[in-house]
Amino acid sequence: MADYTALMVAEKLDTILLDKPYSKEEEERMIADYEAAGNVFLIALDGARVVGMADIKRGARTGNRHLCVLGMGVLSTYRGQGVGRRLLEAIIAEAKTLPGLCRMELGVTPWNTAAIGLYESVGFKLEGVKPKGVSLRGEPEDDLFMGLVW
Repeated sequence: MADYTALMVAEKLDTILLDKPYSKEEEERMIADYEAAGNVFLIALDGARVVGMADIKRGARTGNRHLCVLGMGVLSTYRGQGVGRRLLEAIIAEAKTLPGLCRMELGVTPWNTAAIGLYESVGFKLEGVKPKGVSLRGEPEDDLFMGLVW
């Protein structure tokens, strides 16, 4: 997983929020914290190599425990092969089994049209725009909010 994160950061995709890769210890701690909090973390493998990931982080308070926030990514050499779709479908299916959960949210930049198309194809709807809500390419830019409700 640490190798995957290092490759994602090195790609400089303008879609990842990390400034530097996680160490092996940081990855292990992050995954353990996710599991302890009742969140879900899925990986896509090619043999023993991590080539993609999807995670959902559930709201931490009583008023937002019914929702989760999605994060995901796929290595550039594996994009366009259905890896992202399979991860997305799997994490949605898993989320729907969690008691009380009925909503998934995500943020995406307007220029990431491939991701937007993927999200829409599984039922996500555009819910709003946060002007200058994210800075992935050195300058603040809009962040689109999408949601999936079941």
